[in-house]
Amino acid sequence: MAIVLKAGSSDDQKKAARKTSAIAGFNLRDIADEGRTRLEECRVQSQQILEQAKRDVDEIRKAAEQRGYQEGLDRAAVDADKKLKAEAEQQAKSSTQVMQKAVAKLYEAHTEWMEQYSSVLTKTALSAAEKIVLRKLEDEPELLVRWADEAMHSTRSATRLTLVVHPETLAQAGPSFEALIASPALPEKTHLDTDESLDRNEVVVRQDGGEIHAGLTAQIQRLQELLQ
Repeated sequence: MAIVLKAGSSDDQKKAARKTSAIAGFNLRDIADEGRTRLEECRVQSQQILEQAKRDVDEIRKAAEQRGYQEGLDRAAVDADKKLKAEAEQQAKSSTQVMQKAVAKLYEAHTEWMEQYSSVLTKTALSAAEKIVLRKLEDEPELLVRWADEAMHSTRSATRLTLVVHPETLAQAGPSFEALIASPALPEKTHLDTDESLDRNEVVVRQDGGEIHAGLTAQIQRLQELLQ
């Protein structure tokens, strides 16, 4: 503040003017110092705010990264779970297919084995039956006569019948065969003949439409048909 001194001023006025100038000068310095202080405080505060803001930004960035990492882990966990479930389903499907194939093969093997077993069992049974019947025929040659009787009486419409046996068979059971062909239930043109090409345990009934085998071989074949 400027002080203008006018002419004729008193000493008191001069003193007052000097005092006023000193006060004014003091206040200006205080204001300047205060301003600098405030500016420094503002600078420090601004620096602190900037540093805090930087720290906040770093924390936010780290938190975002952490969230992103956690989200990545969560997505990875979900993907892994989906992959595990898919692999488990595929494994279960593959295992089921393998099991089905194994069961099918087992069933096929069992069926084949049963067929083979049945075939072997049938052959064994037929072989045993043939041996038993052969032994019975040795003791009871009349069994061939009964087979011949059944065959001849099964020809209802025949008008001519010929019973053919091996010569030795006829020699062994001739009277029984002759009594058989003399039955009134048979056609009038029925006679007995021999054929050396036949087995001793075979009998054949010949007629116009063909012939009927009624010996041991035919009986075993019929038994085989029943067992199948």
